[in-house]
Amino acid sequence: MTTTDLFIPRSIDEAIGLLGQHGADLVVMGGGTIVMGMVNDGLLFPSKAMSLARSGIDSVLEGDRSIEIGAATTIARLAQLDRLPLLAQAAGMFGAPAVRNMATVGGNLFAAPPAGDIGVPLLALDAQVELAGPRGRRTLPLDQFFTGLGRTARNLDELVAALRVPQTNGQAAYLRYGRRQANTPAIVALAARVVSAADGTVADARIALGAAGPHPLRARQAEAALLGKPLDTFSIAAAAQAAQAECDPPTDALASSWYRRKMVGVYVRRALESLTR
Repeated sequence: MTTTDLFIPRSIDEAIGLLGQHGADLVVMGGGTIVMGMVNDGLLFPSKAMSLARSGIDSVLEGDRSIEIGAATTIARLAQLDRLPLLAQAAGMFGAPAVRNMATVGGNLFAAPPAGDIGVPLLALDAQVELAGPRGRRTLPLDQFFTGLGRTARNLDELVAALRVPQTNGQAAYLRYGRRQANTPAIVALAARVVSAADGTVADARIALGAAGPHPLRARQAEAALLGKPLDTFSIAAAAQAAQAECDPPTDALASSWYRRKMVGVYVRRALESLTR
C-alpha cells in the first residue's frame, strides 16, 4: 500500500523551502480539487504532497489602485468581491458550492480545459501573477503566465503567491455556456471588457476565452477588430468572426472543436451586444 507524506507549511517561505528540498517529487495543491480528482481517478499516486491552505496566502487586500488576491483564496471568497463584479459573477457560476469552498484561485490557473474558468475574467481585468521563489518575487501579466497545454511561465522552484488586479474602467460582461445551467464544465466561457472614448468609439477592449484553447486566452484579433470603431452591429460581427478564427478549441466528451468554435462566435457577439444596451 502506497503512503503519502503530507506537508502543511505555515508560511510561503516555508513552502518554498519544502519545494526546494523535495523538488519535482512534491505535488503542490491549494484546495486539492484538481489533485484529489486525479488521485480518485487513478491518474496520480504522489509520494509527497504539500497543501498551501494554511501558508498565509489566502487574504484579499483592497488598495486604492489594485486588489491583491492571495493564491490560496477560495473561489467562494471571490464571489463576494463587490469591487470586482466581473470576477465575482464568474466565481458564483463556478462548480458546486462544495467545490467553490475548497478550490483556490491559484490552483485553478493550472486546471486543464475545459476547466480553468477563473483565468477568463482575470485576463479581461488585466490581472498580474506574483511568483515567489528562492530568488525572491517577480510579477508578470497573466497572459504571459500561460505558455501552452499544461505549461506555464512558473519556474520549478517557484509558487504562485498572489494575483493582482488593477483598477479598471469600462463595461464588462461574463457568459458561460454548458450542457446544464449549473455545476457543469464549460463548452465556452467568455469575458469581455470595453472602454469607450468620448466620441463613442472603442478606445480599449479585452476579450478572453475559456475552453477555446490549451488554456484561458485573449482573443487579440477580436479585440483589434473593435478598436477605433463604434460598438455596433458591424464591429461586433467582425470581432465575433475574428475570435472564431483565432481560437483553437479542444474536442472532448462535451463538444467537438467545430462546435466550440461556432459557439465562440455566438457568445462573443452576445457578450458585446449586452454592452450596448
